[in-house]
Amino acid sequence: MEELRLALENNRGTLPDPSIGLSLANTADLLARAGVSCGMMGVGGDDTFGRAFVSNCERASLEFLSELEDGAVTGYDFYLFSDDGARTIVLTSGANSLLSPTRIDLGVVQSSELVLLDGGALSFGPESEAAMSCCAQAAEEADVPFVLTLASARIVDDYRAFYDTFAPKAQMVAGNLKQVAVLVGVEPEASLDEVRTELAKTPIDAIVTLDADGAFARFGDEEFLMPTQEIEAVDTTGAGDNFLAAFLVARKKGLSVRKALAVGNVISGEVIQYKGARLPISLDVPELMQEAIRIAESLDD
Repeated sequence: MEELRLALENNRGTLPDPSIGLSLANTADLLARAGVSCGMMGVGGDDTFGRAFVSNCERASLEFLSELEDGAVTGYDFYLFSDDGARTIVLTSGANSLLSPTRIDLGVVQSSELVLLDGGALSFGPESEAAMSCCAQAAEEADVPFVLTLASARIVDDYRAFYDTFAPKAQMVAGNLKQVAVLVGVEPEASLDEVRTELAKTPIDAIVTLDADGAFARFGDEEFLMPTQEIEAVDTTGAGDNFLAAFLVARKKGLSVRKALAVGNVISGEVIQYKGARLPISLDVPELMQEAIRIAESLDD
């Protein structure tokens, strides 16, 4: 991969600075920049992209809790564009394929206030599902709430036993409408009404992002639907990841579920106005979060 990067630079000139990848990293980045003490576990190689990953974590005040692996290659995401601008993303897990229960710091998990588990990690390698189960079980034993993301409809379907076991135990699951549809056993193209009907038959608490239509949540017997303003998007990458982070920050500050959904809508609406899955590092995230909370608090519950 290092040789490929150098070849691309020799052929095309200096490449853009690499950015942290994976959905959970996008969520953790915003949480940390919003002032939440936050650390992240994973496996990265001690190479150009691995070191850039750690540097970007530090810049966001996000602590990377694992050591980079000598001789391992950090995972890459390839963005391929057709002549008409259509985008295909090819994900490679790289060193994350080494993820296993032995690489999980259970002490950190059990001393946390909240644990976020990225469903995407289930497919990293032969022991990654065991590592995820280990995290969830450790959190459960220590009465630490955990949030489980759905990552993709394919992963939900491929790891059905994991989700059947841990989704009902999670503080909540988070995903888009298609992913939650698969989780509750209906077709990926099912409507929100169909999904909410099936979700109500389960003990699962969930937040469901609806793209331009806002977000839906079910907690216990209560349902919440929060529409959003129509915004012309520059790049929708990472909108759901940042929505989740903003929702969690708002809940941590004591906002109701409905108002926290509104905060998530404001922040994700800001994210899609920029290229990439993150807000620019120059942006004052705490001030943006305060403004989003002010907007949400002006709404009636």
